[in-house]
Amino acid sequence: MIKPMYAAVKVRGSVDASENISETLDSLGLDKKNKVLFIDSDSDSLKGMMKKAKDYIAYGEVSEETVEEIENQRDLNLEHGDRVSMTPPSGGFKTTKKKLC
Repeated sequence: MIKPMYAAVKVRGSVDASENISETLDSLGLDKKNKVLFIDSDSDSLKGMMKKAKDYIAYGEVSEETVEEIENQRDLNLEHGDRVSMTPPSGGFKTTKKKLC
């Protein structure tokens, strides 16, 4: 059985982020928007760093099919710690605005 893999995608710029968050994002290697970091599921320290930067990244477990699709499109063999720059979503991100009424 293959160990599950996690991915973290930077979805927000870090201009106004605190120094602590900026250092965490730099440690993860997520310096630009739409950059993806792939990690093994047993890396507790990296999971803690992702929780710390949760307001600037999206993260979660990635299916084997998704990993294979990215590997085939980019001609890569993704392993723990690999970073890939992705294009923004073609339809844009869904809105996160909440109505007050």
